[in-house]
Amino acid sequence: MIVRTAINQEDIEDLKPIVLQWKAECNGDGMGISLVPDRHYAGLASLIERENAALFLLLVEGVVVGYMGIEYFKSPLGDQRIANEHYWYVLEKFRGRGSLKLVDCARWWAKRQGCSHLIMNASTLASGLHDKVCRFYERIGMQKFETSYIKEIV
Repeated sequence: MIVRTAINQEDIEDLKPIVLQWKAECNGDGMGISLVPDRHYAGLASLIERENAALFLLLVEGVVVGYMGIEYFKSPLGDQRIANEHYWYVLEKFRGRGSLKLVDCARWWAKRQGCSHLIMNASTLASGLHDKVCRFYERIGMQKFETSYIKEIV
């Protein structure tokens, strides 16, 4: 199991089957949120084009089995640079060790970018694994940072 940086559109094409699996696990319908794979691919592609972002691919025997996007921004509250994870997904069979490898890579990248903190997200939209993901973060020494709520406007 290795992690490498996505560098071109071909890498995004390799993610298409995984993105479809991610969409199948998402709770978008239950929340009234549209999930359009082409938009997701565009978001992933934008990460490899921006100076303040990266996209990491988790590979097993040369096949992509997961991904994690990350970007950094200047803190609106002070002089720090903060990294923020986006678009994190690992096929079920490779979670655990694969997830940890991606998080370790994100920490390494954030440190190299001069970031003081890394924000990781747990989303009930993304899957039914929210609580399990929160426990994973706590086990690796992260602190609860923020809670968000959403309501459909009708």
